[in-house]
Amino acid sequence: MIAAYKALRVIERNDAAMHEMPVAQLVALTANINRDSKRRPKPFNLTDFLIYQSKPETEGLSPAAAMAALSLRKEGRLPDVMIGVWSEVIQAASLSEKMPTNRALISPCGRVALLAAEPEGGNWRGLLAVNEYPRGGIIELVHVDKPMLKYRVQLPAASATRFVSDQHLVYGAAT
Repeated sequence: MIAAYKALRVIERNDAAMHEMPVAQLVALTANINRDSKRRPKPFNLTDFLIYQSKPETEGLSPAAAMAALSLRKEGRLPDVMIGVWSEVIQAASLSEKMPTNRALISPCGRVALLAAEPEGGNWRGLLAVNEYPRGGIIELVHVDKPMLKYRVQLPAASATRFVSDQHLVYGAAT
């Protein structure tokens, strides 16, 4: 019975994915018409507005995060936990040519870093490297290149105290 229910959910999701394509095309067109080309030079794509369509999983670390990791390593500010994925960092860095706009947000104690951080509303997405999970999961992160910019964030619940996770969403914490 449970297997049949799961199969039905997959069929419903695939059906919804097929029906959302025309709407996503219209939304992408509208967004591109109203897009400020100076603030966002890259046009919106159909896949930016798909909700039910499954997106292909990329293997390894993002090249932007790898470039940020290399620069932080050179400065001596890279969290130690990144050494465990260093071969992936080197491999991903070979695919990139430029440094991300926001290299990293790092905690003052250096135990938590969000590399290649991209804002998403009041939240941040990037490669999350945690040397020691903070009590309560709330921590202050400081922008590496603009030290006056500080963000109070809520880390996602984790089963390990040390971990690395790419494309992780970190929530803005209420103050």
